[in-house]
Amino acid sequence: MATVATRMGPGARHLGVRAVVVVGAYGATSAVVLLAIVLLRRAVSPDLLRGVLSFFFIAALAAGLEPATVKAQVLRGEALGVSVAAYLGAGALKALAVSPFLALVWRFADPHMEVRAFLWLPLVTIIGFAATDLRVLLDVRGRHAQAIWLKQGALAGGLVVLAGLTAAGLPLFWAIGASTLARLAFVGFAAVMTVEERRPKTLWPPMKALLADPRWVDLAAASAIAAAGGSVDRVLALRFLPAAAFGGYLLLYETFSRFWLVPYLLTPILFARRASGQDAGPFIRGAWLATLAAGGLFVLAVAAVMLLAPDLPRRLLGTTFGPATLAFALAVVIGAFTQLRVAELQASGAARRATLAMGLSAAIAAVLFFVFIMRLGAPGLLWAWLVKSVVELVATLVGGRRGLRRQPV
Repeated sequence: MATVATRMGPGARHLGVRAVVVVGAYGATSAVVLLAIVLLRRAVSPDLLRGVLSFFFIAALAAGLEPATVKAQVLRGEALGVSVAAYLGAGALKALAVSPFLALVWRFADPHMEVRAFLWLPLVTIIGFAATDLRVLLDVRGRHAQAIWLKQGALAGGLVVLAGLTAAGLPLFWAIGASTLARLAFVGFAAVMTVEERRPKTLWPPMKALLADPRWVDLAAASAIAAAGGSVDRVLALRFLPAAAFGGYLLLYETFSRFWLVPYLLTPILFARRASGQDAGPFIRGAWLATLAAGGLFVLAVAAVMLLAPDLPRRLLGTTFGPATLAFALAVVIGAFTQLRVAELQASGAARRATLAMGLSAAIAAVLFFVFIMRLGAPGLLWAWLVKSVVELVATLVGGRRGLRRQPV
């Protein structure tokens, strides 16, 4: 029987070395985030903790949106022919357009947040979009570890600054501002270090060309829909759960979603190979098998903790969610397969099909999460995640065979 490395084709050994580096970067930044949340929970009141986590959620949401400025050029085969300044300028304009919608989401989710905190949101969105586009550009250049450090490090470092200043007694508004400016400095430095070409004399013509390319619209729409479907749980949790319950739920989400390192590592490479016309079949099949193996181990580990150390979740999270915890673990694994499938579709030129599938999932998710949280509270969100993940994966597989068998056409 062929091994996973064999199925991934040539370069699998190099991918393994790169994976070790990337896992180290991702693991370190993730540990910082989780430790900051745990320590802050002990240092401040539940209401102040809610405010900190509320901002962290909206910053993570902005960072998770895909402006697709670079990705569109990857599909054109011209990603390395455009200046970094033009990419960032076009992304900043998109961020300013999106900021009012993020403000509405934040206001609905956390009506207790002081209004002046929203003044930081345009800059937060610009930083998120810049980090995302720079990450794609670094991935295209083969600098995958740097891409991970940039994307995760900016968010994790911002949370550390925010948590430290809040714990020290600085008002939340000023702590948010300091955190945002620290992230801006980090991403700005990364942008300068990424530049490998001369800056054009005028930025508007290349920026205009980037904005006029229709390819980014479908890619960005798929990302926005996926973000809506994937974040509505925390929006509703912020809105309807007590502060302590929301803190426990968010900590569990941040812990379990670390499994998405697997598709986070694989999808940029899958996208680049498929979009560039390389023979990506062996890599795609290997990616599915690797995710299946890792997912099985992850679910078994969660089941073992629940069986052998049932009090551990309560000590770490401040609450417990019972059997729904295992359902959420399974949902996270299924979601990893969906991310692989969406990357296949987008790289194959079927971005609109991926967008429609994700749109269906987002609409269903909104109803599911609302009904389940109103009936079952926080555990209901975890059960709703399982139903959502199954529906989402099925929707992306309709009309094409999964990557484990062959590449989509």
